Amino acid sequence: MNVQSENSYPIRTANVGSVCIISVAQSGTVQFGDRAETKGLIRALALQRQEDHTTAGDVFFESYPLFFRPLPVLVDPAFENGQGVQVLRTNCSPNIIVGNIQVIAAGSSASIQIGNGMKLTGESRIKHIRQYPRPKPVPPVGC
Repeated sequence: MNVQSENSYPIRTANVGSVCIISVAQSGTVQFGDRAETKGLIRALALQRQEDHTTAGDVFFESYPLFFRPLPVLVDPAFENGQGVQVLRTNCSPNIIVGNIQVIAAGSSASIQIGNGMKLTGESRIKHIRQYPRPKPVPPVGC
């Protein structure tokens, strides 16, 4: 939690002259303005087959437990015992001034934000499947 000192300026404001974004991938977000909470999520099945998908059958998320496992929990005994770090900020200038932002690409579950953000949770789960027949064994030389 952020604690502002009594002599602090108000929450900071971002002033940007121009923004150029070429590509934002699946589940990526671009936001101008403040945001309290972000939950970015992507689930993907990357399937490579020698056979055509129409004859080889469908693949479903439900077939793979990876997509339903709980997220790992961060355990920090020092924080749980009240020994956490307290952050005290004094923003001497309420404005963050940027002339130009150029982004070529933002990947899956990426977040580009101009403004204040409080909480961000990003999750990406990808299962790679390769279905190719095994090569036939070659007989030994001289047979």
